Amino acid sequence: MCNRKPPLTRLALIASGLLTSALAMAQQETTIGNVEWSSDGNSTMRTEGDSRILEMQDNVRVTQGTLVINGDEAVFEYDAATNELLKVTVIGTPVNYQQTAEDAQPVTGSSETIILYREADTQETILEFIGDAVVISADSTMHCQAIVYLADQELIREATGPCQGTLNSSSN
Repeated sequence: MCNRKPPLTRLALIASGLLTSALAMAQQETTIGNVEWSSDGNSTMRTEGDSRILEMQDNVRVTQGTLVINGDEAVFEYDAATNELLKVTVIGTPVNYQQTAEDAQPVTGSSETIILYREADTQETILEFIGDAVVISADSTMHCQAIVYLADQELIREATGPCQGTLNSSSN
């Protein structure tokens, strides 16, 4: 007895599987990814247009892999239709950031506000440090009014002055 499916049925199953995989990958790329959070205070949720807004207060901690942001308050913005997390804004006095870089060296930073999101066209994880912004890595320190940091590349893409900093050289 033969249990083989007709060629068109097999082709349809393969195409369906490929389409499902492609849709799942596309959905993952447009969201920030898995984010864990905690807070010691109250939280509220509301809908604004196409967004669902979750606000948290008091000692907020946002974690994504090795990336950790601590602040006083956080605002999570979700797409109301898909429930995808689009952006996290953390406010504090200051907001502190830390992440372990690929070379196992820590990257730290702080500012009055940090915004975490994924850039649509490049799919880069972006951190915007706004107000008295500082980013410190093993090879540099930068202090500016605002800094746009590419977390996946461990690179400062843009800085708004006035700025000051240091570059550390290492001998091989």
